[in-house]
Amino acid sequence: MTKVLVTGGAGMLGHKVVKELTETGYSVRVMSRKREPTKLLSPTEWAQADLETGQGIAGAVAGIDVVVHAASSPYKHTRRIDVDGTRLLLEQARVAGVAHVIYISIVGIDRVPYYYYRAKLAAEGLVKNSGIPWSVLRATQFHYLVDLFLQAATKAPLVTLLPTDLPCQSIAESEVASRLCEIVIAGPSGRLADLGGPEVRTAGEMARTWLMLRGLHRRVLPLHLPGKVAQGFRRGDNTCPDQPVRGHITWAEWVQSKYEVQYNQANRKKVTREMK
Repeated sequence: MTKVLVTGGAGMLGHKVVKELTETGYSVRVMSRKREPTKLLSPTEWAQADLETGQGIAGAVAGIDVVVHAASSPYKHTRRIDVDGTRLLLEQARVAGVAHVIYISIVGIDRVPYYYYRAKLAAEGLVKNSGIPWSVLRATQFHYLVDLFLQAATKAPLVTLLPTDLPCQSIAESEVASRLCEIVIAGPSGRLADLGGPEVRTAGEMARTWLMLRGLHRRVLPLHLPGKVAQGFRRGDNTCPDQPVRGHITWAEWVQSKYEVQYNQANRKKVTREMK
């Protein structure tokens, strides 16, 4: 049986990859900096390892056939984790005889001069030159990351300041996870077609949809962002509308699904409290 290691397997994307691979019948090992949880999806294995220090990586890749490298750190110690950590992972993967490394990257990292994107581009280069058969998939921003951004942007009352003109082609993380599982099945494929969401919308349009579906009332005011990074996003360098592979779950469908579930959970808790 093919054994797959998913780095960052406790994260939003990694967890979905682990779940889908396990349901498909693969033997899966999660690699995470976190300690093994008390409830672990059976028959999944857990390997505590740290890309920043290298501790535990050798044990994590031992006996592994395929590595899905989904671990990343966009906000803290990015270079040490995404670049140096990827180098450490690949070194140990070569020693362990890993047959296929799959790297999840981001659309536009070679066009938008953002420091995190530069680290991802460097990591791509390490994967391609590792000597291990490889696949690299670039995807657009995830719906859930846009959701987190809007949650932060709407903490102040009444008014929301946003760079409303920036285009985005966000995609459901579940669809990215499914594509990664397809690549595990297909085998080493090199640089694959970029994967984007089903539609390109501006940040302003997405914010208004998000507010409407959540029943929130506030004005969305445009905020102009200067600089080369913003220019890259404004040009749509972070999108890939002409690629043949696209997701199907729209932003509105994702938001509606997420907040309906949250509303139903909150409502059930309320009813339970009232019955006590």
